[in-house]
Amino acid sequence: MLMGKNTLMKASLNSKMKKPEEGDFDFAERKDHYKPCPELEKLVNLLKGNTGIIFSNGDLSDIKKIIDEQKREAPAKVGIIAPDDVWIRAGSTGLDPKQTSFF
Repeated sequence: MLMGKNTLMKASLNSKMKKPEEGDFDFAERKDHYKPCPELEKLVNLLKGNTGIIFSNGDLSDIKKIIDEQKREAPAKVGIIAPDDVWIRAGSTGLDPKQTSFF
């Protein structure tokens, strides 16, 4: 799985799509193996929010199984929509009224 900042992932994909030109630092390395990849443009446009990219030649159901096994719950954050409904029963919070503004 490839994880990184969206800006850096976009820059690396754009670099991969760009035809090597003399004077590029990696020209000698890429000149003989360059192949246009216009389909990567679609991938670059999808890089928004928290995004991970997985490249594979294998069976995607095996990959999904591995990812599901490694999934971890994350603490709640302000402004994030919960994946499940959350109900808080009425009752004492144990907090002073000035401390409950986040509810």
